Amino acid sequence: MRTFQHKISSALFLIVLIFLSNMREAPADELKSNTQATMQEIFRALTEAFPLSLNEQQFQDPINRPRILSALHLLSKNAAKLDTHGRGLNLSFDSPRRSLVSNARDAVQLYEQGQYKASRFVLHELTENCFVCHSKLPSYRYFDLGKRFIENVNVGSLPIKDQVRLEVAARQFDMALETYETIFHSPSMTAGEIDLLGAFEDYLKICIRVYNDFPRAITALEEFQQRSDVHPYLANYLVNWVEALKELQLYKPNGNELTHSRELIQNAQLQNRFPADRRGLVYFVVASSLLHRYVATHPTDKTHLAEAYYLLGIAESYIRSSWIPETEFFLETAIRLDPTSSLAEKAYTFLEEYTLSRYTGSSGVHLPSEVQTNLNELHQLIKGTPN
Repeated sequence: MRTFQHKISSALFLIVLIFLSNMREAPADELKSNTQATMQEIFRALTEAFPLSLNEQQFQDPINRPRILSALHLLSKNAAKLDTHGRGLNLSFDSPRRSLVSNARDAVQLYEQGQYKASRFVLHELTENCFVCHSKLPSYRYFDLGKRFIENVNVGSLPIKDQVRLEVAARQFDMALETYETIFHSPSMTAGEIDLLGAFEDYLKICIRVYNDFPRAITALEEFQQRSDVHPYLANYLVNWVEALKELQLYKPNGNELTHSRELIQNAQLQNRFPADRRGLVYFVVASSLLHRYVATHPTDKTHLAEAYYLLGIAESYIRSSWIPETEFFLETAIRLDPTSSLAEKAYTFLEEYTLSRYTGSSGVHLPSEVQTNLNELHQLIKGTPN
């Protein structure tokens, strides 16, 4: 058990290390004093709490409570420090960083309240932040250390979503793609089950946004089309996705990412026949890839930057995902960047409709007070009225 815990702890250290490396936009000497100590404390907290969370009985055993509680408090405290250190670097990473802070805070609060299952769930979901960050931008660096850690942890024994999440967190993108490609051929899951898993969306994010490997995506989807259990709705989607991939693999934005992203999103919206339609998926993923690259260049024109985040919010709303949703964050960022523009009003209208749809069910609208407060603040910001 001790050896296994050491392997998990080592993998978690890698995840924290790589998560931090993605937010390092400032000079190394400037960040060293701000993040090194914080990273070490986060690592120390995770190595204490996470191994015990793997066993439900150990996690709620009164004997372990002081040790776990101390570790979770340490994790929450240093996640908050990390949030402070990372502000103002790359805005597109603010959402997962905030989520990391929120998860760390929730984990300790739930544990204090005796809600052990919920606390374990939140603690295990921390790696979602890594998936969101690492699947945004191209990455051609090879992390041999990450490969060794993944092999030692035996990710094959984990549920598929957890397996891929850990592989992407460790920047083992080829391994993650191979995992999905194995699923695509697996007789143990039906085609419909694979689709409901969100496998196609995540696969395309990695294949297109990280590797820009259109031929690989085309081959994988064409092979999936040969399965005998593909339902008509999914067969229709696959035809559209493969055609879009073949069309867009020759697409060259030539420095006009914002203009081309706008065109791609308009094209995708025209293809979708109803709100939940996914025919335009590939166009949205390619547009989001161009937009993430654009904002990573730190453009100084706030009008253009605001539009980029507005378009990211639109694209993200159409890309079904089981990971951390970022639509609201992107739209809010667009508003705050240029609140007096006509685009801010468009972003707010979309944000309000999107938010209300998320909290509307058969019993009506149940909008949390903090969400309504934030919407009110943004609306006042646009109108130029005081809070």
